[in-house]
Formats: sequence, C-alpha cells, structure tokens
Amino acid sequence: MPDILCRVHIAGVPQVLKRFWHLLSLLTCCALSAQARPAVDIQQLQQICMQSFPRCVDASDAALQQIQPASRLWYEVQLLKLDAMFSQQSSGPLFALTSAFVTDNSAPTAFLARIYIYHAKLLYAQDKKLQSKHYLDKAVALMSDWQQSTADPMSYIRLYNVQLYAGGNYQHSYDQLALLEKRYQASQDAKLHYELQNNLGHYANYLQQPDKALQHRQLALGWADKIGHPALRAEAHFNLARISTRIGLWQDAERHFAAAFDHYRQAEEPIAQAESRLYRAEALWQLRRPAEAIELLQQTDVTLLPLHRQPDLQRIRQLLQR
Repeated sequence: MPDILCRVHIAGVPQVLKRFWHLLSLLTCCALSAQARPAVDIQQLQQICMQSFPRCVDASDAALQQIQPASRLWYEVQLLKLDAMFSQQSSGPLFALTSAFVTDNSAPTAFLARIYIYHAKLLYAQDKKLQSKHYLDKAVALMSDWQQSTADPMSYIRLYNVQLYAGGNYQHSYDQLALLEKRYQASQDAKLHYELQNNLGHYANYLQQPDKALQHRQLALGWADKIGHPALRAEAHFNLARISTRIGLWQDAERHFAAAFDHYRQAEEPIAQAESRLYRAEALWQLRRPAEAIELLQQTDVTLLPLHRQPDLQRIRQLLQR
C-alpha cells in the first residue's frame, strides 16, 4: 500500500482530535500494509510441489494456517495439496478431504470440478460405479459450462481427461485433443504439451492403438524432461514402460521402469517405487534374467501396492515361479 494513502490532513483540528486521528491513521496504515503483504509465497510453494509431493502436502498444510479460509489463495493452495495427495495415491486421507468438499457449492468452479473428479476416481477405485458416475457427470457438466467461457487450453485437456472415466466417445475425445495439439504446436509451454501428449497416449491406449500410444508416450517424456519435475519424469518413464510392455519391447520396458523407479525415489513416492519394481521384475523375467527378476521382487514392498495392482502381483509371482 503506497505511503500516500496513509497520510491524513489534520490542520485546524483540536490537539486531542489530532492525536486521535494520527493514532487511527497509523493503525489503519499498519493494517493495510499487513493485508498487502502475502501471507504465503505461492511461487515458492509451487516450486516445493514440483520437487516432492510429501513435502508439498506438509508445506500446503502450513500455508493454509496463514491464509484466510475460502479466499482465492486458500483454494489455490488446497488444489496444490489435493493434486499432490492424488499423485501420492493417498486414497484414504484424500477421500476424507473430497467428501468434505463435495457439498461446498460456494467454491470456485475450477476447484469444485477438481473435487468432483478426484471424488469420482476414488469412488471408482472402491467399485462404487454408480456413485462415481454421478460425480463424473457433475464434473463434466460443470467443466463444459466453464470451458465455454475460457480460452485456457488446460481446461479442455482436463475436460477430456474426465471423459476417460465417464465412458464417453474415445475417438471423438482423441480427435479433439489432436486438434488442440495442432493449434498449439508452436507453443513453448512444456506443461501444456506434456498434458496433451499424456492424454493422447491414454486415449490411443483405450482405442487399442498401441503404436500411436507409444509415440505419444515418447513425446510426453521429452516434454517431462524439459519441465524437470522428478515426479513427471517418473510418470512419463512409467507410462512409456507400460506401453512398451504391451507391444513386447521388453528391453525398453525394463530400462524405463528402472528410470521411473529412480525418479520416483527422488520424488519420495514409495507406492510408485513399488509399482515400478513390480513391473520391472516382469520385464527382467521376459528378458531371461530370472535370478534378477526374483531378487527384485523380493526387494519390493508389496504391502504398498494398491488394490488394483493385486491381480498383476499374483500374475507376476506365478510367472516367476515357472
């Protein structure tokens, strides 16, 4: 707040009132100055979140204690925390948080849409398909209305990402994302290109087009490397390894699972580390390196593996016993 706004003209006022107005002006000025200073350095917090999801959650919790609840900044920090918790696969605490927020109709559209998405995905993982679809439909409706009033390409990408789970027209969504890719091909926004290629890869996989999915995964890895976020690099390597597995490129798969593990360790993500080791063990067995595969699986903390990985754990265990 500029000093000029804290000056008070007091000529001709009795001395007692001069003191009163002077004191009031000082208190007002101090209060305005305190309000003008941000309680949280959001850019610093974003940098923490780009390096480590566990530290992001802790730093976000500390920041939220300093911010006015329900303010724009408060919702922004909550989103950073929610994104980190989802990436960490902290399903229990995240579900408790989304359950508290889904009834908050006064929240900003972007925040509420993300809440609906996370809540729906968590319900889907709990095999509560009807409840999941209810919140996915709410997210799609909310984001469709919002998307019409914004030119932000990320809003389009999030909308089509939701429709992966909503059971929409996969070919239509792929085509729309491909048009977005063409429209922004000259952009230098690495995060935008990463999200585009990542979601194009998802849809190509759903459309049973593994060769296309492989190309998108390779491009996504290139953009993740430019961003430099260890968790994004890990995710890109992991997705590339998974599609390489599907095509039978076992040597590539093994190499990318190993890289994914290294980056997930840097990002302090133990669940994803366990997943990377599990699938790398399968790749090692396929490469006729059974002793290494068995040793790696023995080193894997399988208690960390989420429920949806259990069928693959049983399959790989049986494979390694042959």
